[in-house]
Amino acid sequence: MKQGRLVFIFGPTGAGKSELAVKVARGIGEIVSVDSMQVYKSLERGTAKPTALQLESVRHHLVSIVPPSYRFSAGDFKRLAQDAIDDITDRDLLPFLVGGTGLYFRALEYNLDEAPRADTALRERLYREEEMQKGVLYSRLERVDPKTARRLHPNDLVRIVRALEICEISGGRFSEVIGRTKKPGYDILKIGINMEKERLYDTLEMRCYRMVEDGLAGEVYDRLYEGLDEKLPSMKGLGYSHFIQYFKGCLSYEETLRLFVRDTKRYAKRQMCWFRREDAEWFPPDRHSEIRRRIEEFTVRRS
Repeated sequence: MKQGRLVFIFGPTGAGKSELAVKVARGIGEIVSVDSMQVYKSLERGTAKPTALQLESVRHHLVSIVPPSYRFSAGDFKRLAQDAIDDITDRDLLPFLVGGTGLYFRALEYNLDEAPRADTALRERLYREEEMQKGVLYSRLERVDPKTARRLHPNDLVRIVRALEICEISGGRFSEVIGRTKKPGYDILKIGINMEKERLYDTLEMRCYRMVEDGLAGEVYDRLYEGLDEKLPSMKGLGYSHFIQYFKGCLSYEETLRLFVRDTKRYAKRQMCWFRREDAEWFPPDRHSEIRRRIEEFTVRRS
């Protein structure tokens, strides 16, 4: 891992990070996507990936790089992101880390202790227990690792299972693994992007409906027809998990749309709670000229 300058651009889903990042990075840098869903190939309608024009304007890394059957982890992200950063820096360009997955930003900024490797058999057993009694895993996590349980939503089954998996394999707690940190030698400018809450929620609602109009339900059906397991992280994303329940007959179409919109707004709220703890400079998404000047000041001052 090389030392150098990085620009973080983060904020809630739907706040306009991707469009802004292309404007401020053009000509001086390249973008590394910090998004747990955009890494998957063949998941297009519900992941808000950069448009073809954005990809043409500024080179992007870590978009559509693994099949949806792969269980992509924060460790995978850290390794691949560091490779991309080194490549960008070698060409005298500035790496822009752009997205909304807070854990990925933390994995890159800090040296986290290595977590135990995945145990597929244990993981499947935990999922079966949850199928037999909904909520049992979150209750268990509250007992064995209350600090982690407080950070997770009771429906965030992927991360709940991973935390319990670490507890059983190592005898330790997930919060202890994440908690032992040491900063590497990056010089980081953190730019937070946000908009007024009601405007953001209106934007998210329109985006959810647009994703559905663009064929999200059909894409989910196709991935299920190809044999993807609904327990995979790729199938737990917003919209994907909702339409899986629709195709299983658990939800009506109207209820699927309602929950998709509701949960997207709730996710944005949780993202803001996470990022507000960061020492960042906050801007609305339309201040790209001001943000560009701030980035240029950051790079010149530290040259």
